[in-house]
Amino acid sequence: MTVLIGLLGAVFGGLAGAVAGYVTNRAGMLMQLSHSYDVALRDRRLEHYAALFHLTECIPRRWRSGCEPDRARLLEYWETFHNWYFGAAAGGMFLTPASKTCYLALQNALLEQGREDATGLASAVPLTEAESRLIRHLASELRHQLAEDVGAAHPPRLRWARVSRTVDLPPVAPLA
Repeated sequence: MTVLIGLLGAVFGGLAGAVAGYVTNRAGMLMQLSHSYDVALRDRRLEHYAALFHLTECIPRRWRSGCEPDRARLLEYWETFHNWYFGAAAGGMFLTPASKTCYLALQNALLEQGREDATGLASAVPLTEAESRLIRHLASELRHQLAEDVGAAHPPRLRWARVSRTVDLPPVAPLA
């Protein structure tokens, strides 16, 4: 009887050890698989984010004197961003939800400000200061979010903290 109890104890101990080993190894393998996927996605996302960041060059923090776009140019910008999103490289597929929100807000503003009349045709009417400020602000928000997503802005480790905004430009002094 003692031998039977010892044998059952050894069998149950071996089973418990095997189950514990399986659960531990499985969890470790899933964590490693998840990590490798995240690294691969980050590397792919970096390529697409760099391209989009470069495209936002057309909407700087401040327009150079004489380089302010008209409404027709805004539609060209919208088309450029649209082609990046749906192009052969499928850049839009790699946006995080936060970046996608910023991207779509900018696209909507470009499309809305680019249309002038009821026919949907763009005109050469210059942007108002408020419209210009909105477009530039949304482009800046997108650039900040892209940098935050890829870690280039060194965001805090706390998920609810956000990288600080760009310092405001000094006012433009009027020419004498």
